[in-house]
Amino acid sequence: MLRHAIAPARAFAQIPNAILRHPRLSSDAKTLLNWQLSLPPGDRQCLSDTARRAGIGKCAFQNAKRQLRDEGYLHEWRKQAGGGRFVTVQLVSNAPLSTKEALAVRDGLRPTPGGARLSRDAGEGRPSARNPAAGEPTGPPVGRPPEKNTGENTTQPTGPAREPADEPPQAPTPEPPTGGQGPEESAQVSSAGLAAAETLLLSLGRLDPQLSLPVGTARNWAPLAAKWLDSGLSALRIRHALTEGLETARKPLGALRWRLEHALPEAPPTPVPVPETTSAKPEPRTSRMRECRTRHTQPRLFTPPPGGDEGLCPDCRVLGRRRAEPLPPPTSTGYAAFRTARQARHSSTAADRPTP
Repeated sequence: MLRHAIAPARAFAQIPNAILRHPRLSSDAKTLLNWQLSLPPGDRQCLSDTARRAGIGKCAFQNAKRQLRDEGYLHEWRKQAGGGRFVTVQLVSNAPLSTKEALAVRDGLRPTPGGARLSRDAGEGRPSARNPAAGEPTGPPVGRPPEKNTGENTTQPTGPAREPADEPPQAPTPEPPTGGQGPEESAQVSSAGLAAAETLLLSLGRLDPQLSLPVGTARNWAPLAAKWLDSGLSALRIRHALTEGLETARKPLGALRWRLEHALPEAPPTPVPVPETTSAKPEPRTSRMRECRTRHTQPRLFTPPPGGDEGLCPDCRVLGRRRAEPLPPPTSTGYAAFRTARQARHSSTAADRPTP
């Protein structure tokens, strides 16, 4: 194989060999990526315009975008611009980027070698010398309400709080009944039920990482979850009722706490026991069957009439009655009429014949 290449002096782009020889990128995906990487800085051409100019159809364009996203060469975000309109931000790169690295490039940060850490560019993020910071106050952004951060450390202790030895134990304060249980029932919860409720709450973090609870929080919420276990619902149904739809919630743990207190479903109805019947079981159908006495190709079983002692099957009984009945006299005299007509014809022929 002979190859001849002339290095261009202008109007060229540096494309890594990893893109040109990528085994999982189609030709359309490579065309889109190389076209975008060859555009001059500041060009705002989007991928759909590139596909239209390159003659790539809609289906091929969607497949090419999916391949570029899967391999890390393309990242997209939807955000709300001024006036409440949503826009799509696209980022293409000549090297695969993870989601964290792509966010850093989008936000003006500089990924460190290897992508293990993120560092801010020099001069960014430094506090202002003025107090308060320079600038006018801005209103709330369009869309979701801003997150509230009080700056307090709300981490729950990992172990139960110890009570002072010199203070006498105080009776628990009765709470208003929730979920159909009185204060006495809510206060008297067995230790086994609390342990099972705590295990149930800790298991929710395996279904959704946003629902991971500290051990102390799970222990404090265990009395609320114990009411769910005492309601007769299965653990699978309880997990489904507590976690359904929380992946889109702004504060999943707050929504989980509210559901534990107020969203307890009604207990399933108690099944009514069916009284056992003392009547005898029906007799099997084959118990009354017998074999026909007549010789058949294969043994034939039949059910005799009630109260009868018949030994022949229905087919043999019908055949026997036909053989026993005498044959009816012939009702047709066709052959006799035929012989009479033939004799009459011969007689008339002989009478008409001339005598010699």
